Amino acid sequence: MSESRVAVLHDSATALRIAVGLTATTLLLLLPRVAAGQDWRTSAYSRQLSNEERLVVDVEYGAGELRVAPGAAGTLYRANIRYDADAFTPRVAFTGHRLRVGIEGNKSIRGRNLDESLLDLRLGTEVPLDLDLAFGAATAHIDLSGLRLRRAEIQTGASRTRLQLTAPNPITCDLMEIEVGAAKFEAAGLGNLNARRFTLEGGVGEVILDFTGSWNQDLEASVAMGLGTLTLRFPTGLGVRVAKEGLLASFDSQRLTKRGSVYYSENWDNATHKLSLDLNAALGSIRVEWVDS
Repeated sequence: MSESRVAVLHDSATALRIAVGLTATTLLLLLPRVAAGQDWRTSAYSRQLSNEERLVVDVEYGAGELRVAPGAAGTLYRANIRYDADAFTPRVAFTGHRLRVGIEGNKSIRGRNLDESLLDLRLGTEVPLDLDLAFGAATAHIDLSGLRLRRAEIQTGASRTRLQLTAPNPITCDLMEIEVGAAKFEAAGLGNLNARRFTLEGGVGEVILDFTGSWNQDLEASVAMGLGTLTLRFPTGLGVRVAKEGLLASFDSQRLTKRGSVYYSENWDNATHKLSLDLNAALGSIRVEWVDS
Protein backbone atom coordinates (compact mmCIF):
# COMPACT_ATOMS: atom_id res chain seq x y z
CA MET A 1 0.00 0.00 0.00
CA SER A 2 1.61 3.30 -1.02
CA GLU A 3 0.33 6.83 -1.10
CA SER A 4 1.83 10.09 -2.38
CA ARG A 5 0.61 13.52 -3.28
CA VAL A 6 -0.55 14.07 -6.85
CA ALA A 7 0.19 17.29 -8.72
CA VAL A 8 -1.03 18.68 -12.00
CA LEU A 9 1.20 18.29 -15.00
CA HIS A 10 2.22 21.94 -15.42
CA ASP A 11 3.50 21.47 -18.96
CA SER A 12 0.45 19.62 -20.35
CA ALA A 13 -0.55 22.61 -22.46
CA THR A 14 2.92 22.63 -24.02
CA ALA A 15 2.66 18.91 -24.72
CA LEU A 16 -0.63 19.49 -26.46
CA ARG A 17 0.84 22.18 -28.71
CA ILE A 18 3.77 19.95 -29.60
CA ALA A 19 1.55 16.97 -30.43
CA VAL A 20 -0.71 19.05 -32.67
CA GLY A 21 1.87 21.35 -34.24
CA LEU A 22 4.80 19.09 -35.17
CA THR A 23 4.65 17.39 -38.54
CA ALA A 24 5.17 13.67 -38.88
CA THR A 25 8.54 14.31 -40.53
CA THR A 26 9.73 16.45 -37.63
CA LEU A 27 8.70 13.78 -35.11
CA LEU A 28 10.62 11.11 -36.99
CA LEU A 29 13.72 13.27 -36.86
CA LEU A 30 13.35 14.00 -33.15
CA LEU A 31 12.36 10.66 -31.65
CA PRO A 32 15.56 8.63 -32.23
CA ARG A 33 17.73 11.29 -30.59
CA VAL A 34 15.32 11.93 -27.70
CA ALA A 35 14.61 8.29 -26.84
CA ALA A 36 18.30 7.59 -26.21
CA GLY A 37 18.47 10.26 -23.51
CA GLN A 38 15.28 9.47 -21.63
CA ASP A 39 15.13 7.52 -18.38
CA TRP A 40 11.95 5.39 -18.51
CA ARG A 41 10.69 3.96 -15.23
CA THR A 42 7.50 2.35 -13.93
CA SER A 43 5.94 2.98 -10.51
CA ALA A 44 3.07 0.99 -9.00
CA TYR A 45 0.51 2.09 -6.40
CA SER A 46 -2.39 0.12 -4.91
CA ARG A 47 -4.80 -0.09 -2.03
CA GLN A 48 -7.04 -2.92 -0.91
CA LEU A 49 -10.70 -2.33 -0.15
CA SER A 50 -11.27 -1.62 3.54
CA ASN A 51 -14.38 0.07 4.92
CA GLU A 52 -14.69 2.72 2.19
CA GLU A 53 -18.27 3.63 1.32
CA ARG A 54 -17.39 5.60 -1.82
CA LEU A 55 -14.44 6.66 -3.96
CA VAL A 56 -13.80 9.99 -5.71
CA VAL A 57 -11.14 9.78 -8.42
CA ASP A 58 -9.38 12.79 -10.01
CA VAL A 59 -7.01 12.07 -12.88
CA GLU A 60 -4.98 14.69 -14.78
CA TYR A 61 -2.71 13.34 -17.49
CA GLY A 62 -0.88 15.31 -20.15
CA ALA A 63 0.35 13.03 -22.93
CA GLY A 64 0.94 9.37 -23.70
CA GLU A 65 -1.45 6.45 -23.24
CA LEU A 66 -4.23 6.34 -20.65
CA ARG A 67 -6.02 3.14 -19.65
CA VAL A 68 -8.87 2.94 -17.15
CA ALA A 69 -10.58 -0.38 -16.38
CA PRO A 70 -12.29 -2.35 -13.61
CA GLY A 71 -9.96 -3.80 -10.97
CA ALA A 72 -9.77 -7.17 -9.26
CA ALA A 73 -12.19 -8.09 -6.48
CA GLY A 74 -11.15 -6.66 -3.12
CA THR A 75 -9.09 -3.88 -4.71
CA LEU A 76 -9.95 -0.21 -4.21
CA TYR A 77 -7.48 0.96 -6.84
CA ARG A 78 -4.26 0.04 -8.59
CA ALA A 79 -2.18 2.44 -10.71
CA ASN A 80 0.88 1.68 -12.83
CA ILE A 81 2.67 4.71 -14.27
CA ARG A 82 5.41 4.57 -16.90
CA TYR A 83 7.22 7.89 -17.13
CA ASP A 84 10.43 9.62 -18.14
CA ALA A 85 12.11 10.10 -14.76
CA ASP A 86 14.38 12.79 -16.16
CA ALA A 87 11.38 15.08 -16.75
CA PHE A 88 8.48 13.85 -14.61
CA THR A 89 7.53 12.68 -11.14
CA PRO A 90 4.41 10.54 -10.61
CA ARG A 91 1.95 11.76 -7.99
CA VAL A 92 -0.63 9.41 -6.45
CA ALA A 93 -2.41 10.36 -3.23
CA PHE A 94 -5.30 8.81 -1.34
CA THR A 95 -6.87 10.87 1.44
CA GLY A 96 -10.19 10.08 3.06
CA HIS A 97 -12.29 8.84 0.15
CA ARG A 98 -10.45 10.77 -2.61
CA LEU A 99 -7.79 9.44 -4.99
CA ARG A 100 -5.69 11.87 -7.04
CA VAL A 101 -3.49 10.59 -9.87
CA GLY A 102 -1.15 12.38 -12.26
CA ILE A 103 2.43 13.35 -13.01
CA GLU A 104 4.36 16.54 -12.33
CA GLY A 105 6.88 18.01 -14.78
CA ASN A 106 10.23 19.10 -13.32
CA LYS A 107 11.72 20.47 -16.55
CA SER A 108 10.67 21.55 -20.03
CA ILE A 109 9.23 18.73 -22.15
CA ARG A 110 9.98 20.42 -25.44
CA GLY A 111 11.48 17.91 -27.85
CA ARG A 112 10.87 14.88 -25.64
CA ASN A 113 9.17 11.69 -26.81
CA LEU A 114 6.01 11.21 -24.73
CA ASP A 115 4.49 8.37 -26.75
CA GLU A 116 5.85 5.71 -24.37
CA SER A 117 4.26 7.33 -21.31
CA LEU A 118 1.50 5.23 -19.76
CA LEU A 119 -1.01 5.51 -16.96
CA ASP A 120 -2.87 2.25 -16.30
CA LEU A 121 -5.55 2.72 -13.63
CA ARG A 122 -7.76 -0.06 -12.27
CA LEU A 123 -10.72 0.85 -10.07
CA GLY A 124 -12.70 -1.28 -7.64
CA THR A 125 -16.18 -2.43 -8.59
CA GLU A 126 -17.52 -2.71 -5.04
CA VAL A 127 -17.92 0.95 -3.97
CA PRO A 128 -19.84 3.86 -5.56
CA LEU A 129 -17.53 5.94 -7.73
CA ASP A 130 -17.28 9.59 -8.81
CA LEU A 131 -14.83 9.92 -11.70
CA ASP A 132 -13.10 13.01 -13.13
CA LEU A 133 -10.70 12.41 -16.04
CA ALA A 134 -8.77 15.19 -17.80
CA PHE A 135 -6.14 14.37 -20.40
CA GLY A 136 -4.45 16.10 -23.31
CA ALA A 137 -2.53 14.60 -26.21
CA ALA A 138 -3.24 11.01 -25.30
CA THR A 139 -4.60 7.76 -26.63
CA ALA A 140 -7.24 6.73 -24.11
CA HIS A 141 -9.01 3.42 -23.51
CA ILE A 142 -11.68 3.86 -20.82
CA ASP A 143 -13.58 0.74 -19.77
CA LEU A 144 -16.30 1.50 -17.20
CA SER A 145 -17.95 -1.93 -17.43
CA GLY A 146 -19.57 -2.96 -14.15
CA LEU A 147 -18.25 -0.01 -12.13
CA ARG A 148 -20.66 1.53 -9.61
CA LEU A 149 -20.60 4.90 -11.32
CA ARG A 150 -22.49 7.76 -9.62
CA ARG A 151 -21.11 10.62 -11.72
CA ALA A 152 -18.45 11.06 -14.40
CA GLU A 153 -16.73 14.02 -16.06
CA ILE A 154 -14.33 13.43 -18.96
CA GLN A 155 -12.29 16.14 -20.68
CA THR A 156 -10.08 15.35 -23.67
CA GLY A 157 -7.61 17.39 -25.68
CA ALA A 158 -6.03 16.32 -28.97
CA SER A 159 -6.68 12.65 -28.33
CA ARG A 160 -8.12 9.42 -29.65
CA THR A 161 -10.50 8.06 -27.02
CA ARG A 162 -12.64 4.96 -26.81
CA LEU A 163 -15.04 4.61 -23.89
CA GLN A 164 -16.95 1.37 -23.41
CA LEU A 165 -19.47 -0.24 -21.08
CA THR A 166 -19.91 -3.94 -21.79
CA ALA A 167 -21.74 -4.62 -18.49
CA PRO A 168 -24.46 -2.60 -16.73
CA ASN A 169 -23.75 -0.03 -14.05
CA PRO A 170 -25.31 -1.59 -10.90
CA ILE A 171 -26.39 1.83 -9.56
CA THR A 172 -27.87 4.99 -11.04
CA CYS A 173 -25.46 7.47 -12.60
CA ASP A 174 -26.83 10.95 -12.05
CA LEU A 175 -24.77 12.62 -14.80
CA MET A 176 -22.03 11.94 -17.32
CA GLU A 177 -20.41 15.06 -18.82
CA ILE A 178 -17.95 14.85 -21.71
CA GLU A 179 -15.91 17.64 -23.33
CA VAL A 180 -14.06 16.66 -26.49
CA GLY A 181 -11.36 18.82 -28.10
CA ALA A 182 -9.73 18.27 -31.50
CA ALA A 183 -10.19 14.56 -31.25
CA LYS A 184 -11.79 11.30 -32.22
CA PHE A 185 -14.13 10.09 -29.50
CA GLU A 186 -16.17 6.89 -29.44
CA ALA A 187 -18.50 5.71 -26.67
CA ALA A 188 -19.97 2.20 -26.91
CA GLY A 189 -22.67 0.62 -24.74
CA LEU A 190 -24.11 3.84 -23.28
CA GLY A 191 -27.33 1.96 -22.57
CA ASN A 192 -25.41 0.21 -19.79
CA LEU A 193 -24.60 3.52 -18.10
CA ASN A 194 -27.94 3.54 -16.25
CA ALA A 195 -27.85 7.33 -16.26
CA ARG A 196 -30.39 10.10 -15.84
CA ARG A 197 -28.41 12.74 -17.79
CA PHE A 198 -25.72 12.65 -20.46
CA THR A 199 -24.04 15.69 -22.08
CA LEU A 200 -21.31 16.04 -24.67
CA GLU A 201 -19.65 19.13 -26.09
CA GLY A 202 -17.42 18.55 -29.11
CA GLY A 203 -15.06 20.87 -30.92
CA VAL A 204 -13.36 19.59 -34.06
CA GLY A 205 -13.30 15.91 -34.88
CA GLU A 206 -15.32 12.70 -35.10
CA VAL A 207 -17.75 11.54 -32.41
CA ILE A 208 -19.56 8.19 -32.28
CA LEU A 209 -22.21 7.61 -29.61
CA ASP A 210 -23.53 4.06 -29.32
CA PHE A 211 -26.59 3.78 -27.07
CA THR A 212 -26.87 -0.01 -27.05
CA GLY A 213 -26.95 -1.92 -23.77
CA SER A 214 -29.33 -2.91 -20.97
CA TRP A 215 -31.66 0.03 -20.46
CA ASN A 216 -33.17 0.39 -16.97
CA GLN A 217 -34.49 3.95 -17.11
CA ASP A 218 -35.13 6.83 -19.48
CA LEU A 219 -32.23 9.11 -20.42
CA GLU A 220 -32.10 12.83 -21.18
CA ALA A 221 -29.10 13.77 -23.31
CA SER A 222 -27.67 16.81 -25.08
CA VAL A 223 -24.92 17.00 -27.68
CA ALA A 224 -23.31 20.20 -28.99
CA MET A 225 -20.92 19.83 -31.92
CA GLY A 226 -18.78 22.27 -33.86
CA LEU A 227 -16.86 21.29 -36.99
CA GLY A 228 -16.96 17.53 -37.26
CA THR A 229 -19.09 14.42 -37.75
CA LEU A 230 -21.47 12.80 -35.31
CA THR A 231 -22.75 9.22 -35.55
CA LEU A 232 -25.70 8.20 -33.36
CA ARG A 233 -26.23 4.46 -32.95
CA PHE A 234 -29.60 3.41 -31.47
CA PRO A 235 -30.79 -0.09 -30.53
CA THR A 236 -33.98 -1.27 -32.17
CA GLY A 237 -36.84 -0.97 -29.68
CA LEU A 238 -35.56 2.16 -27.94
CA GLY A 239 -37.91 5.13 -28.08
CA VAL A 240 -35.97 8.08 -29.50
CA ARG A 241 -36.83 11.76 -29.59
CA VAL A 242 -34.43 14.21 -31.29
CA ALA A 243 -34.74 17.98 -31.12
CA LYS A 244 -32.21 19.54 -33.51
CA GLU A 245 -30.77 23.03 -33.79
CA GLY A 246 -28.11 24.23 -36.21
CA LEU A 247 -28.97 24.96 -39.82
CA LEU A 248 -25.64 24.04 -41.40
CA ALA A 249 -25.33 20.43 -40.23
CA SER A 250 -26.76 17.72 -42.47
CA PHE A 251 -29.00 15.26 -40.62
CA ASP A 252 -29.67 11.70 -41.71
CA SER A 253 -32.93 11.06 -39.88
CA GLN A 254 -33.65 7.47 -40.92
CA ARG A 255 -36.57 5.80 -39.09
CA LEU A 256 -37.40 9.11 -37.42
CA THR A 257 -40.58 11.00 -38.20
CA LYS A 258 -40.79 14.75 -37.87
CA ARG A 259 -43.61 16.17 -35.75
CA GLY A 260 -43.42 19.93 -35.85
CA SER A 261 -39.75 20.71 -35.22
CA VAL A 262 -38.91 17.45 -33.40
CA TYR A 263 -38.07 13.97 -34.71
CA TYR A 264 -39.54 10.81 -33.13
CA SER A 265 -39.02 7.09 -33.62
CA GLU A 266 -42.12 5.19 -34.71
CA ASN A 267 -42.40 3.44 -31.33
CA TRP A 268 -41.94 6.59 -29.22
CA ASP A 269 -45.41 6.59 -27.65
CA ASN A 270 -45.29 3.00 -26.36
CA ALA A 271 -41.56 2.31 -25.93
CA THR A 272 -40.48 0.80 -22.60
CA HIS A 273 -37.43 3.07 -22.35
CA LYS A 274 -36.85 6.42 -24.02
CA LEU A 275 -33.95 8.64 -25.03
CA SER A 276 -34.66 12.36 -25.33
CA LEU A 277 -31.79 13.97 -27.22
CA ASP A 278 -31.18 17.67 -27.85
CA LEU A 279 -28.74 18.31 -30.71
CA ASN A 280 -26.95 21.57 -31.45
CA ALA A 281 -24.66 21.27 -34.44
CA ALA A 282 -23.03 23.91 -36.59
CA LEU A 283 -20.85 22.46 -39.35
CA GLY A 284 -20.47 18.85 -40.33
CA SER A 285 -22.88 15.92 -40.53
CA ILE A 286 -25.11 13.86 -38.24
CA ARG A 287 -25.73 10.23 -39.09
CA VAL A 288 -28.29 7.90 -37.47
CA GLU A 289 -27.81 4.12 -37.39
CA TRP A 290 -30.14 1.46 -35.95
CA VAL A 291 -28.76 -1.85 -34.69
CA ASP A 292 -30.43 -5.00 -33.38
CA SER A 293 -30.25 -5.13 -29.58
